[in-house]
Amino acid sequence: MMIASIGKGHTTVLMKAAFGSPLAALLSTVSMLLIGLIAWVALRWAVIFAVWPWQSADLCSGTQGICWPFLVEKTRFILFGTFPYDLHARPAVVSILLCALTVLTCRHMTALRPRLSVTHLAILWGVSIVLTFVLMAGGVFGMEAVDPVRWNGLPILLMLSIIAVVLAFPFGILLALARVQDRYWFLARFSSIYIEITRGVPMLTILFVGIFVLPLVLPAGVAISPVVATLTVLVFFHASYFAEDIRSGLLSLPAGQAEAADSLGMSYWQKTRMIVLPQAIRRSLPSLVNSTIGAYKDTSLVVVVGILDLTATARMSFGDPEWRSHAVEAYFLVGLWFFVTCAYLASIGRCLHKKA
Repeated sequence: MMIASIGKGHTTVLMKAAFGSPLAALLSTVSMLLIGLIAWVALRWAVIFAVWPWQSADLCSGTQGICWPFLVEKTRFILFGTFPYDLHARPAVVSILLCALTVLTCRHMTALRPRLSVTHLAILWGVSIVLTFVLMAGGVFGMEAVDPVRWNGLPILLMLSIIAVVLAFPFGILLALARVQDRYWFLARFSSIYIEITRGVPMLTILFVGIFVLPLVLPAGVAISPVVATLTVLVFFHASYFAEDIRSGLLSLPAGQAEAADSLGMSYWQKTRMIVLPQAIRRSLPSLVNSTIGAYKDTSLVVVVGILDLTATARMSFGDPEWRSHAVEAYFLVGLWFFVTCAYLASIGRCLHKKA
């Protein structure tokens, strides 16, 4: 009885908020009509006029709906690109490993099980990053070697986004701490100059520097693959944005927090690790989540330097003359992936904000 009363109360509040005034009623009605229209168009395209996987692909030429036979044939290519077909298990394991570690880390941050200590989580990430490159490159333990040029699709997207964020975050913390401290002026000055220059230069410029300039400054005989070069510059690029996000949290803390820690005789690193930094990160969570999602999506820009991520393999999939008219299906798969993953990251951000 009590549950029914609570549900009725929530319904009344919702109805009052949606139709409590003429303007609210008008906006609610228009919104529902638009949602209904979009839902009807999506239903027609995905179900009513769809060509199903068990039907002939020839029917796709005259339909107004989705061509599922195209996705059945091209999904593996969209996901793994030109990676050798008989070795697709390796990039699949890499993709699953990075996604699972990301979920595990997010659950740790939101105090959900299973939880590992920070030290164990850091060790797990370190081992997994090495394992990721070993599986993709091969050439050891009897695995066939694969040229980095053929690392395409989903694995390269996850490697350049997730690994870059994981490595850039601690570097960003150090930059933020260096910029706000006043004991060593040269560290503060260096951090400030580095952050301002990096944030003031377009990401594409940084990528071109990593691909074409970084190999030129290496010692003779030392080579670096385009993937490692791109990952390196992405780490340094994203670190500057994380540093500014964390610096905003550091500057927003009352001075009494640090003064209280000093009065207890804590060292700088004890005070920072136990008192200052946890509160600063909680205060900067909205901007940190926004920067993380932005870094994840912006990884698609690597296509301009010749690295074929998920969007590039999707474009290649309908380059086949037999499937040239099915770009919508290819980009639908890519868009669905980005929507689901970004929605998950946003939900983690909201959960962290509530717990902060």
